[in-house]
Amino acid sequence: MKKNISEFIGTAFLVAAILGSNSLAMGMMDSSSAAHLAHSLSIGGTLMVMIIVFGPISGGHFNPAVTVSFLVKGDMKLADAMPYFIAQILGGIAGAVAINIMFESTPFPISEVAREGYGQYFSEFITTFGLVMIIHILVNQKSDYIPFAVGTYIFAAITYSSSTAFANPAVAIGRIFSNANASIDPQSAFIFCIVQIFAALLAYVFCKTLLSEKEVKKINKKRKK
Repeated sequence: MKKNISEFIGTAFLVAAILGSNSLAMGMMDSSSAAHLAHSLSIGGTLMVMIIVFGPISGGHFNPAVTVSFLVKGDMKLADAMPYFIAQILGGIAGAVAINIMFESTPFPISEVAREGYGQYFSEFITTFGLVMIIHILVNQKSDYIPFAVGTYIFAAITYSSSTAFANPAVAIGRIFSNANASIDPQSAFIFCIVQIFAALLAYVFCKTLLSEKEVKKINKKRKK
């Protein structure tokens, strides 16, 4: 239960950071580069802190695509992964509703912001692939820098990608329930989720091919010296 609650809270705070920082930055600075930078920093920083806080409890996934990759890897059983999925999705929705109330908007709006086109879909593939790849490589290396690497990567991906790096089905679903510029309509969110899961699976296969057991042991020996 502690793991599921951790996934719920971590995902809720992540989506709240996304929608809240977008609403506040746009209100204060309109659509300037400074607004986008502030928005990106808020998300990267929040994700980093949530992983530091809840990582020791649940692994700090906050992302069904990440959970799917560990399920396929064999590090999780389906009976454990399913509650993670539910907690992450409900957490994403809860984070959106909390921001709606905070900014005195309708609690359960449905976004009409369409995010279409092969460029956006390819952007989601690349950013999700990169995220899952980084996580698996660092997990294999038993690195202590996962929270910092993931937070920094997401911050960077938001600033360079055309889709602003959702890279997370729970985030995509949560952002349906918002009127903010950072929201997404249900149809676009559905396609994003499919692309994200596909990218996560390919990233896992890539990491499995890239890092044999011998190579992992070699890396760990170097780190111990």
